[in-house]
This record gives sequence, structure tokens and C-alpha cells, in this order.
Amino acid sequence: MSVSQPLAQADVGPVPRTRAAVPDAVAPPPRHPRFPLFDGVRAIAVLSVLVVHLPTRNLPDPLQHFASHLGVGVMIFFVVSGFLLYRPFIAARAGGAPSPAVGDYAKRRFLRIYPAYWLVLTVLTILPGTIGVEGGNPVPQYALVQTLPVAGGPTCTVLCDLGQTWSLVAEVTFYAVLPLYALGALWLTRGLGQRGWMRAELGLLAALAAVSVLLRFVSPGGGTPSPWITNTAFGYWFLFASGMGLAVASVGLSGSEREPALVRLAASNPVIAWLGAIVAYVALCFWLPLVPLNTTDRLVNFVGLGFVAFLVVLPAVFGDAGRGVPSRVLAHPLIAWLGLISYGIFLWHFAIAEEVARDLPYVLALVVTLVLSVAVAAVSYYLLERPILRFKYRRVRDVFGRG
Repeated sequence: MSVSQPLAQADVGPVPRTRAAVPDAVAPPPRHPRFPLFDGVRAIAVLSVLVVHLPTRNLPDPLQHFASHLGVGVMIFFVVSGFLLYRPFIAARAGGAPSPAVGDYAKRRFLRIYPAYWLVLTVLTILPGTIGVEGGNPVPQYALVQTLPVAGGPTCTVLCDLGQTWSLVAEVTFYAVLPLYALGALWLTRGLGQRGWMRAELGLLAALAAVSVLLRFVSPGGGTPSPWITNTAFGYWFLFASGMGLAVASVGLSGSEREPALVRLAASNPVIAWLGAIVAYVALCFWLPLVPLNTTDRLVNFVGLGFVAFLVVLPAVFGDAGRGVPSRVLAHPLIAWLGLISYGIFLWHFAIAEEVARDLPYVLALVVTLVLSVAVAAVSYYLLERPILRFKYRRVRDVFGRG
């Protein structure tokens, strides 16, 4: 088997219930391959995000530095989205299934993001002592544009118990831009063979990523960069493009007799990627201040931690199931389950940390936040997300057995 092939069956779409071993929440589009190790990657990402939102003032160095830079978890999520969402759009380049219809794609993204988000936003708005909607205008937050100067925003800036959802705005804008990018890239690379297309698209992604980083940190005229850059997918294109580049390599190298050395290394020795991520992360923690303030520090923080995120994700793309520590860790049932409910953990943990664990000693705050977040996320997943996500790949009449 080529190392660029996925680790599980390709047909994991709307299959008969007797064969439906893959939860709808993590199932890829019909007839597209599933990469099961990404479930574990989501768990690592969400646990990192949870830890970084706990107060670290009582931690000794270097633990304080190590914990304060775990915002890399959000970067991992962006790389994951880039890979998993873009690969179906380009799979046909190597004889795979056709790209998803834009309408179906939009429905799946909506069902995945908005219902669970609306639940936590509404609960925190109604629940005494918590703040869901900040201010008197709920439209920006319910629409997930609260960090942008539109519909009365920005909101949810200081007091809101959903401060972490700034990243969902970036995700949603990426969802909107991705089909347009896919169409443009298809037009630009039309007529190229598989290898020629792969090289051209990797070059295009790299060029756009470089432009994105430049616009994020260097504003024309020397002013503050526009929130339409810093708060949307355009400002994080470097991270999304890293995942998209992995998708391009995964498709472009499909069935290849000889992969590049980096791919062969990631497949045969996936632990090297994680060791590289650990070394890079530790070096950045020692080099960077707790809160990067000047442009150089923020640039190094962004690009350096983005590289760490790329290395964390790499074994999930090219690794072989059961080979190496990363694959075994990512495939562990508990880790995979945490990845399955990770969206709920992401949505609820910030409010729990702010309202319940803020004044507790660090270790106790970590335990309380983790236990409560996992418990509430499990309830959210099994009672709301899983039933709703049955409609990702099915019509209403199919779900309820009406012919």
C-alpha cells in the first residue's frame, strides 16, 4: 500500500446502518477515504486549547511558558480543517470520487458548527451569572461574525464567556472561501498532469500563505491590519494552506511507486515528526516571552507554532496504523473518543474555566475544568450533535425510514 493512502475504508458515506461503523460527526463525504487518526489529533488540539485558557500565574517557570503557548491547539485545528475539507475537492485529480456539491458541503458545515454553538450561546445567555451574548445585539454572535465590523460587531471582546469562539469566525470564513479557491485552482491548473498539478498547486498555496503572513503582520501604510485580514481565514491562510498542502500531497502521491523522502520518513518513522514538534515547541517556549508583544515575537510565534502544528498533523496523513508511537496514541480508544466530542469540549471549557475554576489552584482547576467540560460535551454530543449530524449525508425521509 502506498504511504499516501488513507488508513481505513474509502466508502464511509451514507451506508446501511449495519455497516455504519463511522460516526456521522467524523465521516467524510460519500466515497471519499477516511483518515481515522485525525480523531486523535482533534483530542490533542482541544486539550491544548483547554490548558491554555487556565490561569498560569501560579505556575513556576518553565511550566508557565510551556502552558502559555498551547494556543498551538487552535493552529492544529486550522491545519486539520485545511486537510480534511480540501481533500474531497481534489480527490478526482487522482481518480478518486468527485468533489462534493457546494450545497451539500455548505449543509454539512452548517450542521457541524452552528447547532451546538447556538446551544451553548443560548444557555450562557440565559443562565444566571454567565455571559453568552455580550451587549444588547445578539446578531453578530449568533451569525458567528462577532469579531468583524459587521451586523453591529465586534462583540464578545471582554466579558463574554465564549471568547475562544473568535477561531470559529476564522473557520466559517474558511468554509466560505474554500469552494471558490478550489474552483480557481482548478481553472489555473487545468490541463496539467497529476505531478504537474501537484507542484503547481503547492506553489500557489505557498505563495498565498506568504502573502497572508505579510498582510497579517505588515499593514500597508504602517497602521493596524484590517480585522478582515486578522480575524478571518485570510489572516490564517498559512495554517489552512499547510493542511491543504498535505491534502494535495496525499492526492498527488496516491499510487506513486516512490514518494519523496519526507513522506517515506513520516510513514516509516512517524515519531520523528512528533519529536521535531516537541523540540520546536520547547525552543519557542524558551525563546518567546509569555505574551509576544512586538512584531518580531508575534511573527515567530505564529510561524513557529504553525510549523509545530504541521508536524503534529503529519503522522495522521501519512502514518501507518499501528506503526510508531504517534499512530498508537492517536488511535487509542479514549483519545479517539475525546476527539469525537472535541467540539463540545471546545465550546464549553472556556465558560467552565471562567465561572467555576478561576480561583482554584492550578492542578485542581485543570481537573475540574477537564472533567466538567468532557461531561457537558458528552451530553451535548449524544443528545444534540449526533442526532443532528445524522442529516449530514442523508435526507430527512432517509433518516426516519420513509420511502
